[in-house]
Amino acid sequence: MTKASPEHKIQRALIDYLVLAGRPDLHWAAIPNGEHRHIRSALRLKAEGVRRGSPDLFFMLPQGRVAWLEMKAPNGRLSPDQKAFRDIAKSLDHLWDTASSVDDAIVILSRWGVLKPAYRRDTNFFT
Repeated sequence: MTKASPEHKIQRALIDYLVLAGRPDLHWAAIPNGEHRHIRSALRLKAEGVRRGSPDLFFMLPQGRVAWLEMKAPNGRLSPDQKAFRDIAKSLDHLWDTASSVDDAIVILSRWGVLKPAYRRDTNFFT
C-alpha cells in the first residue's frame, strides 16, 4: 500500500465535508488526473480526453456558471499546465481558485455558493 500524498488527504477530507455540506441541487465531481499510473492506463485516459493541468474538482453552479478548484499541499505550487488552465478559465469568466487546506476550500466554496447555508463560512463574519 502506498502512502497518500498530502493533497490526496486534504481532498479526501474536503469530499467528506461536501457530502454533508454541499448543496444537493448542484453537481460537483473530481477530475482523475495527476496520479502515477501504469502506462497503459495513462495512455487510455489521455485518449479519453484527460488533460494535464485540469483542476482536481469542478462545480456546476446556477446560471450556467462553472467553478474549478485546485487542491495543493500547504507548500505546493501550480505547474505550468495548471497555470495555463487557470488563465484560460479566468479569461472565459469561469470561477477558479486553489486551496491548500479544507478550511481554505470551505471559504472558497462558501463564496461560490456551493455549500448549504448552515455550513457556509463568511470570511468577513467577525469584522
